Amino acid sequence: MTSRSWLAELRRAVNAQESNLLDTVVIILILISTVVVGLETSPQITDALPGFFAWLDVFIVIAFGLEIGLKMAFRWPRPWDYFKDAWHIFDAVIFALTLLPYFVLDDQGAVGSALALRALRLARSFRALRVLRLASELKGVRVVIETLLRSIPQLTVVAILLGCIVYTYAVMGYNLFHTNDPENFGSLGLSLLAMCQCAVGDFADIMHTQMNGPEGFPILSPLFFLSFVLIAGLTILNFFVGTILSELESVREEESEQTTDIQQMQEQLRQMQETLVRIEKRAL
Repeated sequence: MTSRSWLAELRRAVNAQESNLLDTVVIILILISTVVVGLETSPQITDALPGFFAWLDVFIVIAFGLEIGLKMAFRWPRPWDYFKDAWHIFDAVIFALTLLPYFVLDDQGAVGSALALRALRLARSFRALRVLRLASELKGVRVVIETLLRSIPQLTVVAILLGCIVYTYAVMGYNLFHTNDPENFGSLGLSLLAMCQCAVGDFADIMHTQMNGPEGFPILSPLFFLSFVLIAGLTILNFFVGTILSELESVREEESEQTTDIQQMQEQLRQMQETLVRIEKRAL
């Protein structure tokens, strides 16, 4: 296979969002970048390899920039079509955020140096976002994220219902327990936090405090917390899970249908190419 035909095949695979060498290289770079960001948190390692991580970070930034540029070039003469894909926009935003450390000056002596240093640290922390690019490179992760995004309208209704239940119990909890346990129910805000903690199943300590405190309710407290956990922690949260699983099945079916359609179109194209070759042979 010549270099021109190999490049044409790579361009076709990238534009068709099929598995290709470029995406494989990008995934490897993302994994390397993820490990590097973790290693940079160790002063012993960074001191032992002075300057190494800085050069490696520059290399990774350049590689990601070349990847975006190459994918835009593959869509020539309409390179802006690259941004019609939401995942490509996501990649570009992550890439732009990782460039921020190179534009924030580390000037300790300047006016407002403390603010500048915080900005630099924040900008450097954005490099950890590179691992999120795995979401755009791995098909399975894309399916999960798309499922979550498409579930938002339905989950909003369930979230409103859950919020009403949590708020109702928080007000009741404040009125019942604020003198007995001001640490958890001393205000409406603390009551809301306590009920959110109970909703995920971590309610035993809070319940025992309301049962055994100096102004506790030995009988009412278990009924209050167990009823809340059954309603909010089990029933409502199961609605969340059921909604997401239902949408996940729908997304998988659509992905399967699209894959089938692409395979059929490829087969039809192959048959057309074979027919054209036979016609050319007969003409000769």
